[in-house]
Amino acid sequence: MRAGLKLTETPTAEYDDRAAMGAALNRLYGAAIDSVREIVATLTESERARLAVFCYGRAHLNAIGLAIAATCTLEHLTAAAHSTTAGRTIFTQSRDRLLAGEKPLPGRRVPISLATTVSRRFAVAEPAESLA
Repeated sequence: MRAGLKLTETPTAEYDDRAAMGAALNRLYGAAIDSVREIVATLTESERARLAVFCYGRAHLNAIGLAIAATCTLEHLTAAAHSTTAGRTIFTQSRDRLLAGEKPLPGRRVPISLATTVSRRFAVAEPAESLA
Protein backbone atom coordinates (compact mmCIF):
# COMPACT_ATOMS: atom_id res chain seq x y z
CA MET A 1 0.00 0.00 0.00
CA ARG A 2 1.35 3.41 -0.91
CA ALA A 3 1.89 5.77 1.99
CA GLY A 4 0.79 9.33 1.46
CA LEU A 5 -1.05 12.26 2.88
CA LYS A 6 -4.68 11.55 3.58
CA LEU A 7 -7.13 14.40 3.45
CA THR A 8 -9.41 13.88 6.39
CA GLU A 9 -13.00 14.92 6.28
CA THR A 10 -14.43 16.96 9.07
CA PRO A 11 -18.06 16.59 10.08
CA THR A 12 -18.69 20.16 8.89
CA ALA A 13 -17.15 19.63 5.44
CA GLU A 14 -19.80 19.92 2.79
CA TYR A 15 -20.10 18.02 -0.44
CA ASP A 16 -19.67 21.24 -2.45
CA ASP A 17 -16.20 21.83 -0.97
CA ARG A 18 -15.04 18.33 -1.89
CA ALA A 19 -16.58 18.66 -5.33
CA ALA A 20 -14.82 22.00 -5.90
CA MET A 21 -11.47 20.57 -4.84
CA GLY A 22 -12.06 17.48 -6.99
CA ALA A 23 -12.91 19.60 -10.02
CA ALA A 24 -9.83 21.77 -9.45
CA LEU A 25 -7.66 18.66 -9.12
CA ASN A 26 -8.99 17.27 -12.41
CA ARG A 27 -8.16 20.53 -14.18
CA LEU A 28 -4.71 20.65 -12.60
CA TYR A 29 -3.73 17.29 -14.04
CA GLY A 30 -3.73 18.77 -17.52
CA ALA A 31 -2.78 22.33 -16.67
CA ALA A 32 0.41 24.18 -17.29
CA ILE A 33 2.14 25.80 -14.33
CA ASP A 34 1.14 29.25 -15.59
CA SER A 35 -2.58 28.58 -15.27
CA VAL A 36 -2.43 27.16 -11.73
CA ARG A 37 -3.28 30.50 -10.05
CA GLU A 38 -6.36 30.91 -12.21
CA ILE A 39 -7.59 27.37 -11.46
CA VAL A 40 -7.22 27.57 -7.67
CA ALA A 41 -8.42 31.18 -7.35
CA THR A 42 -11.89 30.10 -6.20
CA LEU A 43 -10.56 27.86 -3.39
CA THR A 44 -10.01 29.10 0.15
CA GLU A 45 -6.44 29.38 1.37
CA SER A 46 -6.75 26.28 3.55
CA GLU A 47 -8.09 24.30 0.57
CA ARG A 48 -5.23 25.57 -1.59
CA ALA A 49 -2.73 24.58 1.10
CA ARG A 50 -4.17 21.05 1.35
CA LEU A 51 -4.13 20.74 -2.43
CA ALA A 52 -0.54 22.03 -2.55
CA VAL A 53 0.60 19.43 0.01
CA PHE A 54 -1.27 16.69 -1.86
CA CYS A 55 0.28 17.61 -5.23
CA TYR A 56 3.74 18.16 -3.75
CA GLY A 57 3.74 14.58 -2.47
CA ARG A 58 3.33 13.14 -5.96
CA ALA A 59 6.28 13.18 -8.35
CA HIS A 60 4.25 14.03 -11.44
CA LEU A 61 2.47 16.93 -9.66
CA ASN A 62 5.38 18.26 -7.62
CA ALA A 63 5.89 21.43 -9.68
CA ILE A 64 2.15 22.14 -9.61
CA GLY A 65 2.16 21.67 -5.83
CA LEU A 66 4.93 24.24 -5.50
CA ALA A 67 3.05 26.68 -7.75
CA ILE A 68 -0.06 26.32 -5.57
CA ALA A 69 2.03 26.61 -2.38
CA ALA A 70 3.32 29.96 -3.63
CA THR A 71 -0.23 31.29 -3.11
CA CYS A 72 -0.37 30.12 0.54
CA THR A 73 1.00 31.36 3.83
CA LEU A 74 3.44 29.38 5.96
CA GLU A 75 0.78 28.85 8.63
CA HIS A 76 -1.70 27.28 6.22
CA LEU A 77 0.94 25.02 4.66
CA THR A 78 2.14 23.90 8.10
CA ALA A 79 -1.42 23.07 9.15
CA ALA A 80 -2.14 21.23 5.89
CA ALA A 81 1.06 19.19 6.10
CA HIS A 82 0.53 18.40 9.81
CA SER A 83 4.25 19.10 10.24
CA THR A 84 6.22 22.27 10.84
CA THR A 85 9.20 20.92 8.93
CA ALA A 86 7.19 19.78 5.91
CA GLY A 87 5.19 23.01 5.79
CA ARG A 88 8.33 25.13 6.00
CA THR A 89 10.05 23.02 3.31
CA ILE A 90 7.17 23.41 0.85
CA PHE A 91 6.88 27.12 1.67
CA THR A 92 10.61 27.73 1.15
CA GLN A 93 10.83 25.71 -2.06
CA SER A 94 7.82 27.49 -3.53
CA ARG A 95 9.39 30.88 -2.80
CA ASP A 96 12.81 29.79 -4.11
CA ARG A 97 11.16 28.68 -7.33
CA LEU A 98 9.56 32.12 -7.71
CA LEU A 99 12.84 33.93 -7.10
CA ALA A 100 14.85 31.70 -9.42
CA GLY A 101 12.39 32.17 -12.26
CA GLU A 102 11.79 29.42 -14.76
CA LYS A 103 13.36 26.08 -13.91
CA PRO A 104 13.09 22.82 -15.81
CA LEU A 105 10.25 20.65 -14.59
CA PRO A 106 11.26 17.67 -12.47
CA GLY A 107 11.76 14.53 -14.51
CA ARG A 108 12.63 16.38 -17.68
CA ARG A 109 16.11 16.33 -19.06
CA VAL A 110 18.03 19.52 -19.62
CA PRO A 111 19.23 19.75 -23.24
CA ILE A 112 22.92 19.04 -23.67
CA SER A 113 24.94 21.13 -26.08
CA LEU A 114 28.08 19.59 -27.50
CA ALA A 115 31.23 21.55 -28.17
CA THR A 116 31.96 22.17 -31.84
CA THR A 117 35.69 22.67 -31.33
CA VAL A 118 38.24 21.26 -28.94
CA SER A 119 39.36 23.79 -26.41
CA ARG A 120 43.09 24.41 -26.04
CA ARG A 121 42.92 23.17 -22.51
CA PHE A 122 42.06 19.66 -23.67
CA ALA A 123 44.03 19.62 -26.91
CA VAL A 124 46.95 17.22 -26.96
CA ALA A 125 50.21 19.05 -27.56
CA GLU A 126 52.24 17.24 -30.20
CA PRO A 127 56.02 17.32 -30.02
CA ALA A 128 57.71 19.70 -32.47
CA GLU A 129 59.64 16.77 -34.04
CA SER A 130 56.52 15.01 -35.25
CA LEU A 131 55.22 18.13 -37.01
CA ALA A 132 58.20 18.34 -39.36
